[in-house]
Amino acid sequence: MAKKRAKKPTRKIKRKPAKRARKKPAKKSQKVVARPKKMVRSSRRKVGLVLKNLILFVSLFIISLLLYNVFTNELYVNLFLLLSIIFGFVSIAFVIIYIVLLLLRAMRK
Repeated sequence: MAKKRAKKPTRKIKRKPAKRARKKPAKKSQKVVARPKKMVRSSRRKVGLVLKNLILFVSLFIISLLLYNVFTNELYVNLFLLLSIIFGFVSIAFVIIYIVLLLLRAMRK
């Protein structure tokens, strides 16, 4: 005869009471107001700052080119060549910024 296995007692899981759904307040229609777009203004201070930095980096570029041609030591030649390339690219960036600021000033008027 087959023996019957004793059933394990089952645990009852306590459930938390269901939360009541809160009623959301009715959405009120909001008026959409068109905001004016912010324009980038090119003030005299910005143009002056860009022009000052442009003159600085162009002069550094010219000085590093002159020193590149003067020195014969390979270390100095490579150093001043690298410096002239860096100052040249920064000078070109300031030229582009200066042109953009002048165009913004011309379009504003």
